[in-house]
Amino acid sequence: MRSRGMVVLAILMVAACGGAPTRTATSTPQPEPVQPESKPPTEPAPDHELPAGPAVCGGQPLRVAFFNAGQALSALVTLPDGKHILVDAGESATRPGCGAPCKEWHGRVMTGLARELGAAPIDLLWITHPHSDHIGGAVDVLDHFAVHAYVDNGRDLDKATIRKTHDALDAHHVSVAVIEPGHTTIPLETSNDVKLIAIVPPHWYEDSGAQDWCAKNANICSIALRIDYCASSVLFTGDAELLEEADLAIDAPVTLLQVGHHGSKTSSSPALLDRAKPKYAVISAGKPGEGTNATYCHPRKETVDALTAVLGGAGGRTIHAFPSVTKCDASGAEARWIDQPASDHLWVTARDGDVVLTTTGDGVFTRE
Repeated sequence: MRSRGMVVLAILMVAACGGAPTRTATSTPQPEPVQPESKPPTEPAPDHELPAGPAVCGGQPLRVAFFNAGQALSALVTLPDGKHILVDAGESATRPGCGAPCKEWHGRVMTGLARELGAAPIDLLWITHPHSDHIGGAVDVLDHFAVHAYVDNGRDLDKATIRKTHDALDAHHVSVAVIEPGHTTIPLETSNDVKLIAIVPPHWYEDSGAQDWCAKNANICSIALRIDYCASSVLFTGDAELLEEADLAIDAPVTLLQVGHHGSKTSSSPALLDRAKPKYAVISAGKPGEGTNATYCHPRKETVDALTAVLGGAGGRTIHAFPSVTKCDASGAEARWIDQPASDHLWVTARDGDVVLTTTGDGVFTRE
C-alpha cells in the first residue's frame, strides 16, 4: 500500500486513447440540436456567468441524460463528436433486500440507454466507485450494448459485484483502465473543443495505523470526471464525501454539477460549492420510502438549501426533502419529509424523471 499523505494536490490529465476496442458497432449517429420546450427560468442569473461562446461551439451540442435510476446513478454524456460516455450503470435489478424498486430502477436505465444510443456503442463506461447503486447494472449494460473501454478505481476486486463485472469485461473483450492517484489517463480521444479531466485526491486515505479508509467507505474513493466544452462544463463526483471533496482540485467553476451522494448531507460541502460555483445541478435519488432510500432519506433539506443558494435562489417549484435534524428509519420516516423551495436550476430525478440537458458550449444548459 502506497503512502496516503493528506497533502492537497490535483492530478489532472487529459487522456489519449487506451488501446483499440475489440468490439465494433455501427457508426454513431450525430445528435441534432434540440430546442427548449419551455422558457428559461426567470430567477436572476448567478453572478459567475461564464463568457458566451458561438451559437454552437463545435457544430453539435453536448448532451447529458441523467436517467431516473432511483436511489442510484447513471448518466449518459453524448459528446459533440457523437461519442458516448456512460457515468455509472445504476443499481442491480436483483440487489438483496431491495425487490421491485431496484428492478424498476434498473429497467429505466436500460430503457433510457436503448433510447439514447440506438445502435451506437458506449465509447467509455466510467464507474465512479464500486458500490452496487453505481456498478450494479454494469454486467447487463455490457451484455446488451457494445462497450469500447471501461474505467474504475481498481479497488474491491475481490467483492462479488466487482468480480462479476470484470468477468463480463473479459468475456466481451473490453479494454480496462484504472484511474487512481498517480494514474489519470483517460482512454478516450476527443475533439479539440472537448477536454476530459480525471480528478482524484493526491492519495487514497488511511489512518496512522495504515487502516484503509476506502475499504470501509468506498464513497471517499470516488473518481470524479470533468468534461469541458468551450464555455460549458459538467462535473461528476459520484458519491464523494466531505473528506474527499476537500482534496478535489476543480481549478475553475463548472456549469453543471452532478450532486454528490444523492443529495446527502455528507456531500456538497460549502467549500466545494464555493469552488465549483455551479449554475445548474442534478440530484439522482429515489422517492421517499422507495427501496434503499427508505433508510437513506435523500435528498436532505440542508443540501437542497445550499444548492439553491448557489444556483441563484428559489424559483417556483419545491423538492421533497428530508430534514437532517430528524431520524431517518424504515418506520414512519415518510411523514417527516417536507416540500422545500428550490432553485429552478436544480433537478431531482425522483420528481422530474429522466433529466436531459444540452449545451451549445455557451455556458448555458437547457432541459429538453
